[in-house]
Amino acid sequence: MKKNFALLMLVGFLATQAYAAPIKTSKPKAAKATLENQLAKYVSYPDALKPTQQAGVVVIQFKVNAASELCQLEVFSQNEQLNNTLIRQLTGKKINGYGSDAGELHTVRLRFQPD
Repeated sequence: MKKNFALLMLVGFLATQAYAAPIKTSKPKAAKATLENQLAKYVSYPDALKPTQQAGVVVIQFKVNAASELCQLEVFSQNEQLNNTLIRQLTGKKINGYGSDAGELHTVRLRFQPD
């Protein structure tokens, strides 16, 4: 009787596991290169860098609101004119695939090349 009960429990356990589906708690993140590419479409070579014709990298942090628009931008460079230009160019611009978690802070590096 004990063997039959144990066998029945084992079959029941295996049957429930066969139909179980794992729950996904979060969606996979898109590659940062995609986010950088989307932002690069909105940014032109800054006037602040034109006199020196220098290339460079600028780090930007921002959040994406529920409407998939960039908000709360912060630019990390020592050039205030460059910071203000980038904030003006990017504030309110829409990006695809990042509007679901409004509290998430994104950090992106933008590379500038002279024309």
